[in-house]
Amino acid sequence: MGGLRQLLRRQFTVFLTLIAMLSISLFPQAKPKRNSPTTMRVATHLVTISAVATDKGGNPVTGLRADDFEVLDGGHPQKISFFSTFTDQPSPAGRPLPPDTYTNLLTRTRPMPPNITILFFDTLNSRKISQGWGMEGVRKFLGQIQPRDHVGIYVLGDDLKVIHDFTHDDSDLVQGLARYNEEHTLKETAAWKSAKDDSELARFLAGKDIHNRWENEAEILPGLERRALLDDNYQISLAALQIIGRHLAGVPGRKTLIWISDRLPSGLLSDDLESYAEATGRRFGSFSESIRGDIENMVRLMNQNGVAVYPISAEGLEAESLGFRGAGAGPGSAIPDMIGEDHGPMLELARRTGGRAFYNRNDLQTGMRRALDDSRFAYSLAYYPDHNNWKGEWRKIQVKVSRPGVIVLARGGYFALPDPRPVPPKSRIAFLSQIAASPVESTELPLIVHIAPSSSARGPEIGVIVHMNPRAMLTNQSNRHWKGNFEVMFMQLDANNKLLDATQKDVDADLDPKKYATVARKGWDLRTNLKFISGATLLCVILHDKSSDATGSVRIPLAPYSTALAAH
Repeated sequence: MGGLRQLLRRQFTVFLTLIAMLSISLFPQAKPKRNSPTTMRVATHLVTISAVATDKGGNPVTGLRADDFEVLDGGHPQKISFFSTFTDQPSPAGRPLPPDTYTNLLTRTRPMPPNITILFFDTLNSRKISQGWGMEGVRKFLGQIQPRDHVGIYVLGDDLKVIHDFTHDDSDLVQGLARYNEEHTLKETAAWKSAKDDSELARFLAGKDIHNRWENEAEILPGLERRALLDDNYQISLAALQIIGRHLAGVPGRKTLIWISDRLPSGLLSDDLESYAEATGRRFGSFSESIRGDIENMVRLMNQNGVAVYPISAEGLEAESLGFRGAGAGPGSAIPDMIGEDHGPMLELARRTGGRAFYNRNDLQTGMRRALDDSRFAYSLAYYPDHNNWKGEWRKIQVKVSRPGVIVLARGGYFALPDPRPVPPKSRIAFLSQIAASPVESTELPLIVHIAPSSSARGPEIGVIVHMNPRAMLTNQSNRHWKGNFEVMFMQLDANNKLLDATQKDVDADLDPKKYATVARKGWDLRTNLKFISGATLLCVILHDKSSDATGSVRIPLAPYSTALAAH
Protein backbone atom coordinates (compact mmCIF):
# COMPACT_ATOMS: atom_id res chain seq x y z
CA MET A 1 0.00 0.00 0.00
CA GLY A 2 2.95 2.24 -0.88
CA GLY A 3 2.62 5.59 0.82
CA LEU A 4 -1.17 5.62 1.18
CA ARG A 5 -0.91 6.61 4.83
CA GLN A 6 1.77 9.29 4.44
CA LEU A 7 -0.46 12.01 5.84
CA LEU A 8 -1.11 9.98 9.01
CA ARG A 9 2.45 8.62 9.07
CA ARG A 10 4.01 12.08 8.95
CA GLN A 11 1.69 13.26 11.70
CA PHE A 12 2.49 10.14 13.76
CA THR A 13 6.26 10.64 13.31
CA VAL A 14 5.98 14.21 14.59
CA PHE A 15 3.77 12.90 17.41
CA LEU A 16 6.39 10.39 18.60
CA THR A 17 9.17 12.96 18.41
CA LEU A 18 7.12 15.47 20.37
CA ILE A 19 6.43 12.87 23.06
CA ALA A 20 10.16 12.22 23.39
CA MET A 21 11.00 15.93 23.51
CA LEU A 22 8.10 17.08 25.68
CA SER A 23 7.37 13.99 27.75
CA ILE A 24 6.79 16.10 30.83
CA SER A 25 3.66 17.47 29.12
CA LEU A 26 2.06 14.02 29.28
CA PHE A 27 1.86 13.97 33.07
CA PRO A 28 -1.41 15.21 34.59
CA GLN A 29 -1.30 18.75 35.88
CA ALA A 30 -1.69 19.38 39.59
CA LYS A 31 -5.26 19.88 40.74
CA PRO A 32 -6.16 23.46 41.68
CA LYS A 33 -6.33 24.37 45.32
CA ARG A 34 -9.78 24.38 46.88
CA ASN A 35 -9.53 28.06 47.70
CA SER A 36 -8.69 29.11 44.15
CA PRO A 37 -11.37 31.29 42.47
CA THR A 38 -13.74 29.64 40.05
CA THR A 39 -13.17 30.51 36.42
CA MET A 40 -16.21 31.87 34.63
CA ARG A 41 -15.55 31.80 30.90
CA VAL A 42 -17.46 34.42 28.96
CA ALA A 43 -19.58 32.23 26.71
CA THR A 44 -21.54 33.80 23.87
CA HIS A 45 -22.96 31.16 21.57
CA LEU A 46 -23.12 33.21 18.38
CA VAL A 47 -24.33 31.31 15.32
CA THR A 48 -23.19 32.78 11.99
CA ILE A 49 -24.80 31.83 8.69
CA SER A 50 -23.56 32.51 5.18
CA ALA A 51 -26.59 32.70 2.90
CA VAL A 52 -26.89 32.89 -0.88
CA ALA A 53 -30.10 34.33 -2.33
CA THR A 54 -30.99 33.66 -5.98
CA ASP A 55 -33.97 33.92 -8.25
CA LYS A 56 -35.46 30.91 -10.00
CA GLY A 57 -32.92 31.32 -12.79
CA GLY A 58 -30.00 31.04 -10.38
CA ASN A 59 -29.07 34.74 -10.61
CA PRO A 60 -27.98 36.45 -7.37
CA VAL A 61 -30.57 38.62 -5.62
CA THR A 62 -28.95 41.74 -4.20
CA GLY A 63 -30.28 44.56 -2.06
CA LEU A 64 -31.86 42.42 0.66
CA ARG A 65 -31.92 43.81 4.20
CA ALA A 66 -31.90 42.14 7.58
CA ASP A 67 -35.69 42.49 7.97
CA ASP A 68 -36.16 40.59 4.69
CA PHE A 69 -34.74 37.45 6.36
CA GLU A 70 -36.27 35.13 8.92
CA VAL A 71 -34.14 32.62 10.83
CA LEU A 72 -35.71 29.63 12.60
CA ASP A 73 -33.69 27.63 15.13
CA GLY A 74 -35.47 24.38 15.95
CA GLY A 75 -38.60 25.95 14.50
CA HIS A 76 -38.42 29.06 16.72
CA PRO A 77 -37.83 32.53 15.19
CA GLN A 78 -34.56 34.21 16.19
CA LYS A 79 -33.49 37.83 16.39
CA ILE A 80 -30.79 38.66 13.82
CA SER A 81 -28.08 40.49 15.74
CA PHE A 82 -25.56 41.03 12.94
CA PHE A 83 -26.07 41.45 9.21
CA SER A 84 -23.68 42.19 6.36
CA THR A 85 -23.14 41.49 2.67
CA PHE A 86 -20.18 40.07 0.76
CA THR A 87 -19.48 40.92 -2.87
CA ASP A 88 -16.64 39.84 -5.14
CA GLN A 89 -14.73 43.09 -4.56
CA PRO A 90 -11.31 42.45 -2.96
CA SER A 91 -10.37 44.06 0.32
CA PRO A 92 -7.24 46.24 0.25
CA ALA A 93 -4.01 44.78 1.60
CA GLY A 94 -2.56 46.10 4.84
CA ARG A 95 0.87 47.58 5.38
CA PRO A 96 3.79 45.52 4.03
CA LEU A 97 5.64 43.45 6.60
CA PRO A 98 9.12 44.47 7.76
CA PRO A 99 12.06 42.33 6.56
CA ASP A 100 12.41 38.86 8.13
CA THR A 101 8.81 39.02 9.36
CA TYR A 102 6.15 36.39 8.64
CA THR A 103 2.45 36.12 9.41
CA ASN A 104 -0.62 33.95 8.92
CA LEU A 105 -2.72 37.11 8.56
CA LEU A 106 -3.54 36.66 4.89
CA THR A 107 -5.24 40.06 4.60
CA ARG A 108 -2.11 41.79 5.94
CA THR A 109 0.10 40.99 2.96
CA ARG A 110 -2.21 40.96 -0.06
CA PRO A 111 -5.68 42.03 -1.26
CA MET A 112 -8.07 39.27 -0.26
CA PRO A 113 -11.36 38.73 -2.10
CA PRO A 114 -14.28 37.47 0.01
CA ASN A 115 -15.10 34.63 -2.40
CA ILE A 116 -12.42 31.96 -2.19
CA THR A 117 -12.94 28.66 -4.00
CA ILE A 118 -10.92 25.49 -3.33
CA LEU A 119 -10.93 22.59 -5.80
CA PHE A 120 -10.38 19.56 -3.56
CA PHE A 121 -9.43 16.76 -5.97
CA ASP A 122 -9.78 13.43 -4.17
CA THR A 123 -7.66 10.52 -5.44
CA LEU A 124 -7.88 8.74 -2.07
CA ASN A 125 -11.56 7.77 -2.29
CA SER A 126 -11.91 7.56 -6.11
CA ARG A 127 -11.22 4.97 -8.78
CA LYS A 128 -8.84 5.75 -11.59
CA ILE A 129 -11.55 5.97 -14.26
CA SER A 130 -13.48 8.47 -12.10
CA GLN A 131 -10.35 10.53 -11.48
CA GLY A 132 -9.78 10.78 -15.23
CA TRP A 133 -13.36 11.89 -15.78
CA GLY A 134 -13.11 14.36 -12.92
CA MET A 135 -9.84 15.77 -14.31
CA GLU A 136 -11.52 16.42 -17.64
CA GLY A 137 -14.21 18.41 -15.82
CA VAL A 138 -11.56 20.36 -13.90
CA ARG A 139 -9.79 21.35 -17.14
CA LYS A 140 -13.08 22.56 -18.66
CA PHE A 141 -13.90 24.49 -15.49
CA LEU A 142 -10.48 26.19 -15.38
CA GLY A 143 -11.02 27.21 -18.99
CA GLN A 144 -14.01 29.29 -17.83
CA ILE A 145 -12.47 31.18 -14.88
CA GLN A 146 -12.35 34.95 -14.94
CA PRO A 147 -9.65 37.34 -13.62
CA ARG A 148 -11.83 38.11 -10.58
CA ASP A 149 -11.97 34.42 -9.59
CA HIS A 150 -9.63 33.13 -6.89
CA VAL A 151 -9.27 29.36 -7.09
CA GLY A 152 -7.01 27.07 -5.10
CA ILE A 153 -6.26 23.46 -6.06
CA TYR A 154 -5.60 20.86 -3.35
CA VAL A 155 -5.09 17.15 -4.00
CA LEU A 156 -5.88 14.45 -1.45
CA GLY A 157 -3.93 11.27 -2.10
CA ASP A 158 -0.81 9.86 -0.50
CA ASP A 159 -0.68 13.27 1.17
CA LEU A 160 -2.56 16.54 1.20
CA LYS A 161 -0.82 18.52 -1.51
CA VAL A 162 -1.29 22.18 -2.46
CA ILE A 163 -1.01 22.48 -6.24
CA HIS A 164 -2.05 26.13 -6.43
CA ASP A 165 -3.00 28.21 -3.40
CA PHE A 166 -5.85 30.71 -3.54
CA THR A 167 -3.44 33.45 -2.41
CA HIS A 168 -1.72 33.29 -5.81
CA ASP A 169 -2.87 35.11 -8.92
CA ASP A 170 -5.18 33.00 -11.08
CA SER A 171 -3.20 34.04 -14.16
CA ASP A 172 -0.94 31.09 -13.32
CA LEU A 173 -3.92 28.77 -13.78
CA VAL A 174 -4.87 30.38 -17.09
CA GLN A 175 -1.31 30.17 -18.39
CA GLY A 176 -0.89 26.61 -17.13
CA LEU A 177 -4.07 25.46 -18.87
CA ALA A 178 -3.07 27.26 -22.10
CA ARG A 179 0.30 25.53 -22.00
CA TYR A 180 -1.34 22.17 -21.39
CA ASN A 181 -3.66 22.67 -24.37
CA GLU A 182 -0.74 23.76 -26.53
CA GLU A 183 1.39 20.78 -25.55
CA HIS A 184 -1.40 18.35 -26.35
CA THR A 185 -1.93 19.74 -29.85
CA LEU A 186 1.74 19.25 -30.80
CA LYS A 187 3.64 16.10 -31.48
CA GLU A 188 6.28 15.05 -28.99
CA THR A 189 9.20 16.56 -30.85
CA ALA A 190 12.60 17.01 -29.20
CA ALA A 191 12.01 20.76 -28.91
CA TRP A 192 8.62 20.19 -27.29
CA LYS A 193 10.04 17.70 -24.79
CA SER A 194 12.82 20.06 -23.77
CA ALA A 195 10.33 22.87 -23.21
CA LYS A 196 7.88 20.82 -21.13
CA ASP A 197 6.81 22.39 -17.85
CA ASP A 198 7.37 20.03 -14.92
CA SER A 199 5.81 22.22 -12.21
CA GLU A 200 3.25 20.81 -9.77
CA LEU A 201 0.47 22.58 -11.68
CA ALA A 202 1.61 21.20 -15.03
CA ARG A 203 1.85 17.68 -13.60
CA PHE A 204 -1.64 17.98 -12.14
CA LEU A 205 -3.20 19.22 -15.40
CA ALA A 206 -1.46 16.40 -17.24
CA GLY A 207 -3.15 13.88 -14.93
CA LYS A 208 0.04 12.73 -13.21
CA ASP A 209 -1.62 12.86 -9.79
CA ILE A 210 -4.11 10.20 -10.88
CA HIS A 211 -3.57 6.82 -9.21
CA ASN A 212 -5.22 3.42 -9.52
CA ARG A 213 -4.79 2.42 -5.88
CA TRP A 214 -8.34 1.10 -5.52
CA GLU A 215 -8.16 -1.38 -8.36
CA ASN A 216 -4.74 -2.70 -7.33
CA GLU A 217 -5.36 -2.93 -3.59
CA ALA A 218 -8.78 -4.56 -3.96
CA GLU A 219 -7.15 -7.54 -5.66
CA ILE A 220 -4.33 -8.15 -3.17
CA LEU A 221 -5.64 -7.15 0.25
CA PRO A 222 -7.55 -9.60 2.46
CA GLY A 223 -10.77 -8.45 4.06
CA LEU A 224 -9.38 -7.25 7.40
CA GLU A 225 -6.67 -5.21 5.71
CA ARG A 226 -9.24 -3.71 3.37
CA ARG A 227 -11.22 -2.52 6.37
CA ALA A 228 -8.11 -1.16 8.01
CA LEU A 229 -7.42 0.69 4.76
CA LEU A 230 -10.93 2.17 4.87
CA ASP A 231 -10.50 3.34 8.43
CA ASP A 232 -7.22 5.03 7.49
CA ASN A 233 -8.85 6.72 4.50
CA TYR A 234 -11.71 7.81 6.73
CA GLN A 235 -9.37 9.47 9.21
CA ILE A 236 -7.16 10.99 6.49
CA SER A 237 -10.21 12.56 4.83
CA LEU A 238 -11.43 14.05 8.10
CA ALA A 239 -7.95 15.32 9.01
CA ALA A 240 -7.57 16.97 5.59
CA LEU A 241 -10.95 18.70 5.90
CA GLN A 242 -10.05 20.03 9.35
CA ILE A 243 -6.70 21.31 8.05
CA ILE A 244 -8.47 23.17 5.24
CA GLY A 245 -11.09 24.56 7.65
CA ARG A 246 -8.37 25.98 9.92
CA HIS A 247 -6.48 27.39 6.94
CA LEU A 248 -9.57 29.30 5.73
CA ALA A 249 -10.53 30.60 9.19
CA GLY A 250 -8.78 33.94 8.77
CA VAL A 251 -10.23 34.69 5.33
CA PRO A 252 -13.29 36.98 5.41
CA GLY A 253 -16.53 36.21 3.62
CA ARG A 254 -17.92 33.05 2.12
CA LYS A 255 -15.54 30.22 1.17
CA THR A 256 -16.39 27.36 -1.18
CA LEU A 257 -14.85 23.89 -1.08
CA ILE A 258 -15.56 21.80 -4.20
CA TRP A 259 -14.89 18.17 -3.24
CA ILE A 260 -14.41 16.12 -6.43
CA SER A 261 -14.64 12.44 -5.56
CA ASP A 262 -16.27 9.15 -6.54
CA ARG A 263 -18.47 9.35 -3.49
CA LEU A 264 -17.79 10.44 0.04
CA PRO A 265 -16.94 7.80 2.65
CA SER A 266 -20.18 6.15 3.80
CA GLY A 267 -21.23 7.20 7.26
CA LEU A 268 -19.11 10.35 7.11
CA LEU A 269 -21.92 12.31 8.72
CA SER A 270 -23.70 9.53 10.56
CA ASP A 271 -24.98 10.79 13.92
CA ASP A 272 -25.03 7.22 15.21
CA LEU A 273 -21.71 5.58 14.39
CA GLU A 274 -22.54 2.42 16.33
CA SER A 275 -25.66 1.80 14.22
CA TYR A 276 -23.66 2.56 11.09
CA ALA A 277 -20.95 0.09 12.11
CA GLU A 278 -23.54 -2.61 12.81
CA ALA A 279 -25.31 -2.03 9.50
CA THR A 280 -22.14 -2.06 7.39
CA GLY A 281 -20.05 -4.57 9.30
CA ARG A 282 -17.39 -1.95 10.06
CA ARG A 283 -15.97 -1.91 13.57
CA PHE A 284 -14.42 1.29 14.82
CA GLY A 285 -13.69 -0.13 18.27
CA SER A 286 -12.04 2.41 20.53
CA PHE A 287 -11.92 4.89 17.66
CA SER A 288 -15.70 5.41 17.55
CA GLU A 289 -15.76 8.26 20.06
CA SER A 290 -12.69 9.86 18.50
CA ILE A 291 -14.23 9.68 15.02
CA ARG A 292 -17.51 11.12 16.26
CA GLY A 293 -15.59 14.02 17.78
CA ASP A 294 -13.63 14.49 14.56
CA ILE A 295 -16.86 14.63 12.55
CA GLU A 296 -18.36 17.22 14.87
CA ASN A 297 -15.16 19.29 14.81
CA MET A 298 -14.99 19.14 11.02
CA VAL A 299 -18.57 20.33 10.53
CA ARG A 300 -18.14 22.93 13.25
CA LEU A 301 -14.95 24.26 11.65
CA MET A 302 -16.62 24.54 8.26
CA ASN A 303 -19.66 26.30 9.69
CA GLN A 304 -17.96 28.75 12.02
CA ASN A 305 -15.46 29.69 9.30
CA GLY A 306 -18.06 30.15 6.56
CA VAL A 307 -16.96 27.22 4.37
CA ALA A 308 -19.70 25.75 2.15
CA VAL A 309 -18.91 22.27 0.80
CA TYR A 310 -20.00 21.34 -2.74
CA PRO A 311 -19.45 17.58 -3.24
CA ILE A 312 -19.28 16.60 -6.93
CA SER A 313 -19.36 12.97 -7.93
CA ALA A 314 -16.55 12.28 -10.41
CA GLU A 315 -18.28 9.12 -11.70
CA GLY A 316 -20.42 11.05 -14.14
CA LEU A 317 -23.75 9.74 -15.40
CA GLU A 318 -24.44 6.33 -13.88
CA ALA A 319 -26.09 3.76 -16.10
CA GLU A 320 -26.89 0.19 -15.07
CA SER A 321 -23.70 -1.33 -13.70
CA LEU A 322 -22.02 -3.97 -15.87
CA GLY A 323 -19.50 -4.79 -13.16
CA PHE A 324 -16.51 -2.98 -14.67
CA ARG A 325 -16.07 -0.49 -11.82
CA GLY A 326 -15.83 -3.25 -9.24
CA ALA A 327 -13.75 -5.63 -11.36
CA GLY A 328 -11.29 -7.58 -9.28
CA ALA A 329 -12.84 -6.57 -6.00
CA GLY A 330 -14.50 -9.90 -5.43
CA PRO A 331 -17.46 -10.68 -3.19
CA GLY A 332 -17.56 -8.79 0.06
CA SER A 333 -15.03 -6.21 -1.07
CA ALA A 334 -14.77 -3.08 1.03
CA ILE A 335 -14.90 -0.89 -2.06
CA PRO A 336 -18.68 -1.07 -2.54
CA ASP A 337 -18.94 -0.29 1.20
CA MET A 338 -16.75 2.78 0.76
CA ILE A 339 -18.29 3.96 -2.48
CA GLY A 340 -21.81 2.60 -2.48
CA GLU A 341 -24.87 3.33 -4.54
CA ASP A 342 -26.18 5.98 -2.17
CA HIS A 343 -25.04 9.60 -2.50
CA GLY A 344 -26.50 10.39 0.91
CA PRO A 345 -23.22 11.55 2.48
CA MET A 346 -22.76 14.05 -0.35
CA LEU A 347 -26.23 15.48 0.14
CA GLU A 348 -25.85 15.55 3.91
CA LEU A 349 -22.48 17.31 3.91
CA ALA A 350 -23.79 19.91 1.45
CA ARG A 351 -26.91 20.44 3.56
CA ARG A 352 -25.01 20.84 6.81
CA THR A 353 -22.54 23.39 5.40
CA GLY A 354 -24.74 25.37 2.99
CA GLY A 355 -23.47 23.95 -0.31
CA ARG A 356 -24.95 21.87 -3.11
CA ALA A 357 -24.29 18.27 -4.16
CA PHE A 358 -23.89 17.34 -7.85
CA TYR A 359 -23.97 13.70 -8.95
CA ASN A 360 -25.21 11.40 -11.69
CA ARG A 361 -24.34 13.89 -14.45
CA ASN A 362 -21.55 14.22 -17.00
CA ASP A 363 -21.15 18.01 -17.08
CA LEU A 364 -19.04 18.17 -13.92
CA GLN A 365 -17.77 21.63 -14.80
CA THR A 366 -21.36 22.94 -14.49
CA GLY A 367 -21.43 22.02 -10.82
CA MET A 368 -18.03 23.62 -10.28
CA ARG A 369 -19.16 26.78 -12.04
CA ARG A 370 -22.36 26.94 -10.00
CA ALA A 371 -20.34 26.66 -6.79
CA LEU A 372 -18.16 29.56 -7.92
CA ASP A 373 -21.16 31.67 -8.96
CA ASP A 374 -22.88 31.12 -5.60
CA SER A 375 -20.00 32.91 -3.89
CA ARG A 376 -20.31 36.06 -6.00
CA PHE A 377 -22.78 37.69 -3.63
CA ALA A 378 -23.59 36.39 -0.16
CA TYR A 379 -25.25 37.59 3.03
CA SER A 380 -23.92 37.00 6.52
CA LEU A 381 -26.46 36.58 9.31
CA ALA A 382 -25.66 36.04 12.99
CA TYR A 383 -27.83 35.48 16.05
CA TYR A 384 -27.66 34.36 19.67
CA PRO A 385 -29.89 31.26 20.05
CA ASP A 386 -32.61 31.67 22.67
CA HIS A 387 -32.50 28.01 23.74
CA ASN A 388 -30.41 26.71 26.63
CA ASN A 389 -29.67 23.24 25.34
CA TRP A 390 -25.93 22.91 24.69
CA LYS A 391 -25.43 19.15 24.93
CA GLY A 392 -24.04 18.54 21.46
CA GLU A 393 -27.24 17.68 19.58
CA TRP A 394 -27.72 18.74 15.97
CA ARG A 395 -30.12 21.69 15.77
CA LYS A 396 -31.94 22.47 12.56
CA ILE A 397 -31.76 25.96 11.02
CA GLN A 398 -34.15 27.37 8.41
CA VAL A 399 -33.50 30.66 6.61
CA LYS A 400 -36.38 32.29 4.74
CA VAL A 401 -36.78 35.48 2.69
CA SER A 402 -40.01 37.44 2.62
CA ARG A 403 -39.51 38.60 -0.96
CA PRO A 404 -41.40 36.31 -3.40
CA GLY A 405 -39.46 34.19 -5.89
CA VAL A 406 -36.23 34.22 -3.88
CA ILE A 407 -34.48 30.93 -3.13
CA VAL A 408 -32.10 30.82 -0.15
CA LEU A 409 -29.11 28.51 0.18
CA ALA A 410 -27.75 28.23 3.75
CA ARG A 411 -26.43 25.58 6.08
CA GLY A 412 -29.08 23.38 7.62
CA GLY A 413 -28.01 23.48 11.24
CA TYR A 414 -25.23 23.24 13.81
CA PHE A 415 -23.97 21.07 16.63
CA ALA A 416 -25.11 22.73 19.86
CA LEU A 417 -21.84 21.98 21.61
CA PRO A 418 -20.95 23.42 25.01
CA ASP A 419 -17.85 25.50 25.55
CA PRO A 420 -14.77 23.66 24.26
CA ARG A 421 -12.96 21.60 26.88
CA PRO A 422 -9.19 21.09 26.91
CA VAL A 423 -8.12 17.90 25.20
CA PRO A 424 -6.22 15.33 27.32
CA PRO A 425 -2.43 15.91 27.39
CA LYS A 426 -1.60 13.00 25.06
CA SER A 427 -4.32 14.04 22.61
CA ARG A 428 -2.97 17.58 22.74
CA ILE A 429 0.42 16.38 21.49
CA ALA A 430 -1.28 14.47 18.65
CA PHE A 431 -3.31 17.58 17.83
CA LEU A 432 -0.20 19.77 17.62
CA SER A 433 1.48 17.10 15.51
CA GLN A 434 -1.33 17.41 12.96
CA ILE A 435 -0.85 21.19 12.80
CA ALA A 436 2.92 20.78 12.33
CA ALA A 437 2.48 18.13 9.62
CA SER A 438 0.04 20.30 7.65
CA PRO A 439 1.24 21.78 4.34
CA VAL A 440 -0.77 24.96 4.99
CA GLU A 441 -0.97 27.34 7.93
CA SER A 442 -3.77 27.54 10.47
CA THR A 443 -5.28 31.03 10.65
CA GLU A 444 -7.72 30.66 13.57
CA LEU A 445 -5.43 32.74 15.81
CA PRO A 446 -3.49 35.55 14.11
CA LEU A 447 0.21 35.92 14.85
CA ILE A 448 3.25 37.72 13.44
CA VAL A 449 6.75 36.26 13.78
CA HIS A 450 10.06 38.09 13.35
CA ILE A 451 13.31 36.09 13.23
CA ALA A 452 17.01 37.01 13.14
CA PRO A 453 20.18 34.87 13.16
CA SER A 454 22.31 35.27 16.26
CA SER A 455 24.93 33.39 18.24
CA SER A 456 25.80 32.46 21.80
CA ALA A 457 28.17 30.19 23.65
CA ARG A 458 26.13 27.19 22.51
CA GLY A 459 26.48 28.11 18.82
CA PRO A 460 24.20 29.57 16.13
CA GLU A 461 20.75 30.62 17.28
CA ILE A 462 17.52 31.97 15.87
CA GLY A 463 16.20 35.01 17.67
CA VAL A 464 12.38 34.93 17.56
CA ILE A 465 9.74 37.51 18.48
CA VAL A 466 6.14 36.26 18.38
CA HIS A 467 3.52 39.02 18.32
CA MET A 468 -0.05 38.01 19.17
CA ASN A 469 -3.28 39.49 20.43
CA PRO A 470 -4.56 37.15 23.15
CA ARG A 471 -8.01 38.70 23.57
CA ALA A 472 -9.74 35.63 22.17
CA MET A 473 -7.74 33.36 24.48
CA LEU A 474 -8.54 35.08 27.80
CA THR A 475 -11.33 34.23 30.25
CA ASN A 476 -13.11 36.61 32.58
CA GLN A 477 -12.79 35.76 36.27
CA SER A 478 -15.13 36.73 39.11
CA ASN A 479 -12.36 38.96 40.52
CA ARG A 480 -12.37 41.01 37.29
CA HIS A 481 -9.04 39.57 36.19
CA TRP A 482 -8.60 38.20 32.70
CA LYS A 483 -6.84 34.84 32.64
CA GLY A 484 -5.79 32.43 29.94
CA ASN A 485 -3.68 29.34 29.40
CA PHE A 486 -2.00 28.94 26.03
CA GLU A 487 1.30 27.82 24.59
CA VAL A 488 3.68 28.63 21.77
CA MET A 489 5.49 25.72 20.12
CA PHE A 490 8.66 26.19 18.02
CA MET A 491 9.47 23.23 15.75
CA GLN A 492 12.47 22.85 13.45
CA LEU A 493 12.03 20.36 10.61
CA ASP A 494 14.33 19.11 7.87
CA ALA A 495 13.64 18.86 4.11
CA ASN A 496 11.83 15.53 4.65
CA ASN A 497 9.54 17.04 7.32
CA LYS A 498 11.38 15.16 10.06
CA LEU A 499 11.08 16.94 13.39
CA LEU A 500 14.58 17.85 14.65
CA ASP A 501 13.73 20.01 17.66
CA ALA A 502 10.72 21.28 19.58
CA THR A 503 10.68 24.06 22.15
CA GLN A 504 7.55 24.80 24.16
CA LYS A 505 6.71 28.07 25.90
CA ASP A 506 3.69 28.06 28.22
CA VAL A 507 1.89 31.33 28.91
CA ASP A 508 -0.34 31.66 31.97
CA ALA A 509 -1.95 35.08 31.71
CA ASP A 510 -3.43 36.93 34.69
CA LEU A 511 -4.29 40.53 33.80
CA ASP A 512 -6.14 43.18 35.72
CA PRO A 513 -8.50 45.40 33.69
CA LYS A 514 -5.83 48.05 33.05
CA LYS A 515 -3.26 45.56 31.74
CA TYR A 516 -5.93 43.81 29.70
CA ALA A 517 -6.89 47.08 28.00
CA THR A 518 -3.24 47.68 27.06
CA VAL A 519 -2.77 44.14 25.71
CA ALA A 520 -6.02 44.32 23.75
CA ARG A 521 -4.81 47.54 22.10
CA LYS A 522 -1.13 46.78 21.51
CA GLY A 523 -0.92 42.99 21.52
CA TRP A 524 1.63 40.85 23.27
CA ASP A 525 5.23 39.93 22.37
CA LEU A 526 6.92 36.67 23.35
CA ARG A 527 10.69 36.62 22.82
CA THR A 528 13.04 33.64 22.80
CA ASN A 529 16.31 32.39 21.33
CA LEU A 530 16.31 28.96 19.73
CA LYS A 531 19.39 26.86 19.23
CA PHE A 532 19.63 26.30 15.46
CA ILE A 533 19.67 22.58 14.62
CA SER A 534 21.94 21.67 11.72
CA GLY A 535 19.90 20.42 8.77
CA ALA A 536 16.74 22.32 9.71
CA THR A 537 15.05 23.88 6.67
CA LEU A 538 11.75 24.99 8.21
CA LEU A 539 10.70 26.67 11.46
CA CYS A 540 7.05 26.09 12.35
CA VAL A 541 5.62 28.35 15.07
CA ILE A 542 2.28 27.26 16.55
CA LEU A 543 0.09 29.29 18.91
CA HIS A 544 -2.38 27.03 20.76
CA ASP A 545 -5.19 28.06 23.09
CA LYS A 546 -5.46 25.14 25.52
CA SER A 547 -9.02 26.10 26.50
CA SER A 548 -10.58 26.07 23.02
CA ASP A 549 -7.96 24.26 20.88
CA ALA A 550 -7.94 27.22 18.48
CA THR A 551 -4.58 27.48 16.72
CA GLY A 552 -2.49 29.76 14.59
CA SER A 553 0.64 28.64 12.77
CA VAL A 554 3.39 30.23 10.71
CA ARG A 555 5.82 28.24 8.55
CA ILE A 556 9.15 30.01 7.99
CA PRO A 557 11.73 28.71 5.45
CA LEU A 558 15.21 28.75 6.95
CA ALA A 559 17.12 28.50 3.66
CA PRO A 560 17.43 32.33 3.30
CA TYR A 561 19.22 32.39 6.67
CA SER A 562 21.49 29.36 6.19
CA THR A 563 24.56 31.46 5.27
CA ALA A 564 24.14 33.80 8.25
CA LEU A 565 23.54 30.90 10.62
CA ALA A 566 26.59 29.05 9.31
CA ALA A 567 28.70 32.19 9.81
CA HIS A 568 27.64 32.31 13.45
